[in-house]
Amino acid sequence: MTKKKSKKRSASNNAAPPEPIALFVDRCAWSRPLGNALEAIGAKYIAHHQRFAPAAPDEEWLEVAGREGWVVLTRDKHIRRRPPELEAFQTHKAIVFVLAAGNASAAETAELVTRLYDKIQRLAAQAQPPVMYSVTRSGISKPIKFK
Repeated sequence: MTKKKSKKRSASNNAAPPEPIALFVDRCAWSRPLGNALEAIGAKYIAHHQRFAPAAPDEEWLEVAGREGWVVLTRDKHIRRRPPELEAFQTHKAIVFVLAAGNASAAETAELVTRLYDKIQRLAAQAQPPVMYSVTRSGISKPIKFK
């Protein structure tokens, strides 16, 4: 006995792809090559300088990023170790990707972020904030565990 396949399309096949989550690029990760690369792939992003003063404390933009649901890109590996930033990250339920690719140039960072953009979007969409990932040249880590 053979099974008949339904001719009806499933709801999941008809669903539009999810709206991309805006990336917030911290001042220490920002470069014009990264902005150009994000624009070239049609990524929705906010550069730190577009919304905040240059010396705005990390706690200030972490609060807004969490509230707005932005995905944070930063080079600041110490966010997870400095008590005020760690508290802001946890309290405001931020989703953070720490660019830990050593001394990568601006062009290398732009290539890395655009290569991993779809994975960043997928992980962010599935994330249970607060969550933080490390991004290296070889890829994205599992979520960083906090004590």
